[in-house]
Amino acid sequence: MSKSYFPTDRAGQIDWHNNFAAEFPKVGASLGFTAAEITSAVSDSKYAVYLLQTLGPEIESNRAHAALAVLEGQSQGSYVDLPSTSGAPPAVRPGIDTRRQARVERIKASSAFTFDVIGKQLKIVAGKFDPKNYKAELGQARQTGPNTVIAPFRKAGGEVAGINLYRQRKGESAPQLVNFFIRTPAVDPTPPASPGKSEERTYTARAVINGKEIGQPSDAVNVTVS
Repeated sequence: MSKSYFPTDRAGQIDWHNNFAAEFPKVGASLGFTAAEITSAVSDSKYAVYLLQTLGPEIESNRAHAALAVLEGQSQGSYVDLPSTSGAPPAVRPGIDTRRQARVERIKASSAFTFDVIGKQLKIVAGKFDPKNYKAELGQARQTGPNTVIAPFRKAGGEVAGINLYRQRKGESAPQLVNFFIRTPAVDPTPPASPGKSEERTYTARAVINGKEIGQPSDAVNVTVS
């Protein structure tokens, strides 16, 4: 069971982003955010709602959909060319989920943050966190370049520092550590073992606190890399 404040279903994510876009401007300045940062946060959430509402079914049926780069890709690079409809909000750069994660951790670190008031107002609080039983949360891995695989992950609402990502190629006897990641998505730039040939991989994750793995490994996700 997820311990994240952020929903896993599309309807829940739409509701979360709508709420954040409406409520964050009311408290952002008191939490130490500038006007420009507040505007950027609202723009992220409004564009996420637009993508989830207009392209949601397409995204769910196609894990290679270009909109995924905006929602959960790396927070860098150029704007993604996506279909636009009348009344669409301004487009934002890739990495909405990455920025959401960092933004919420900053909110919770503010001396002005209150769990019962601001936490509930912004919907950024979740259930009680148990490090011994927490199961790492790793999303579906996908290839985004010739030698690049990314996998979104969650951090139990900021309760863990990050994840260790593990890769196991078909035929290997044990998974290999890729790296430690503090921001979603995790990125594996490793090329296939045999150049020019595709290979099947399985990725898993372990949550990390204070440099040590805790809890249970994530469910495995599979991807074919070429």
